Amino acid sequence: MFSTTTKYALKALVNLARAPAGTSIFGHDLAQRAGIPSHYLSKVMTALRNAGLVDATRGLGGGYRLSKPAD
Repeated sequence: MFSTTTKYALKALVNLARAPAGTSIFGHDLAQRAGIPSHYLSKVMTALRNAGLVDATRGLGGGYRLSKPAD
């Protein structure tokens, strides 16, 4: 049994893995695609960023993307 945070983290990672390589997804778009509340997504993405699994960029062309190729 996984916690809610773990389920949301896996959903976010799967959605990022499905995106074309090198593209970023805005937080609100990722939350909508994965069915995660926006305020919860930021908490999850911070933990994933601190673990080195995702990169986050602010501003135009920013968003979240995987740190390493999905394969």
